[in-house]
Amino acid sequence: MATETASTVAPVPIAGPGHHLPALDGVRGLAILMVLVVHLMLFNNNNGNRWMDALSQLQGLCGAGVDLFFVLSGFLITGILYDTLHSEHYFRNFYMRRFLRIFPLYYGFLFLLLALTPWLNVTWGGRQFVLLAYLQNTAIWFPVSGFHPSLLVDLNHFWSLAVEEQFYCVWPLVVFLVQDRKRLMQLALGLSACALALRIALATYSTALASGIVHEWTLCRMDTLMLGGVLALWLRGDGSSMRSAERYRTLLAIFFWAVVLLVSVSAVIHPRVGFGYGFFGATYGGTLLALAFAVLIFLSLQPGTLWNRIFSVAWLRSVGKYSYGMYVLHILVGYLASTSLRKLLGTSLRIWLTPRLHSRPAAILVEFAVSTSVVYMAAWLSYNLYEVHFLRLKRRFS
Repeated sequence: MATETASTVAPVPIAGPGHHLPALDGVRGLAILMVLVVHLMLFNNNNGNRWMDALSQLQGLCGAGVDLFFVLSGFLITGILYDTLHSEHYFRNFYMRRFLRIFPLYYGFLFLLLALTPWLNVTWGGRQFVLLAYLQNTAIWFPVSGFHPSLLVDLNHFWSLAVEEQFYCVWPLVVFLVQDRKRLMQLALGLSACALALRIALATYSTALASGIVHEWTLCRMDTLMLGGVLALWLRGDGSSMRSAERYRTLLAIFFWAVVLLVSVSAVIHPRVGFGYGFFGATYGGTLLALAFAVLIFLSLQPGTLWNRIFSVAWLRSVGKYSYGMYVLHILVGYLASTSLRKLLGTSLRIWLTPRLHSRPAAILVEFAVSTSVVYMAAWLSYNLYEVHFLRLKRRFS
């Protein structure tokens, strides 16, 4: 990859209103696939088998898929807000477009669950009101983690949607008030440092916090959002004037060493815990990961490079297009699919396949591919039969 960078790298295109960059759909595709590995790849990990332990390490690292979503969101939202600062109806257009993209599926899914409460045996315990207000990550009324209101329903992953909504509530006003690009970059870097300092303080006070509040509070996750914003602002100023080959080599080195350090710490220091947990993962690792993902987004936008070609692959872009629906639906749909197969086969698909494929890891991967395909189809149907009717209205708020 490095050999193609010296003099051939073109200036990086900028994502903004009305300017769709296909490679960013591929980045979304990678992010949702990482999340699905964590939640839908099912097996007994850390059992002493070399291949199974390797899958376990892969699964732990894929927990960073949510961080990639955050960095990408910070990059895109900051760029849109900065580019439209002086346009008419700045706030109205932004919030209406966000509303039409996010709320129909989120609230439609929640209202469907509420309507099916008697049949699904859901025990809400008052948490439905927290979910409706996007406050499920705050621990104001309930613990942050572990919301499994019934055997079929697991809504714990919705904490990340709350982080994004809280970001949308505040950041547009900040960008509007500050406006100056360099001051916004300084503010974003300062907020990133504050997030790291807060995580260190909380994790030092209580290691238990590292698996809950430190992981899910918006204030503790600001660096993932802000470093994406810094990249967007940098590309609209100093980043666009820096020589492309020099910029590419420098950032590629940063990405490489960040990944090496993160993988090493995960595999050597904290091999038995999920990525993002343990003191390093919950503190310095979060910021280092956000930096690596910001660089990855930059690399994906370099025209003509291997990175850009990888993230422009049609199937990965298609997965990214439906990533929001896949994220909202994947746990429920994946569980229903696995339960149906269990009833049909008399056991789980991976156990049924293991003697037939003569390989347990292969059986696990096939089961994951089947679950992922079912989730993709559910998201495709949701998008084309339901969400698209709301998305067409976004043209009124261009």
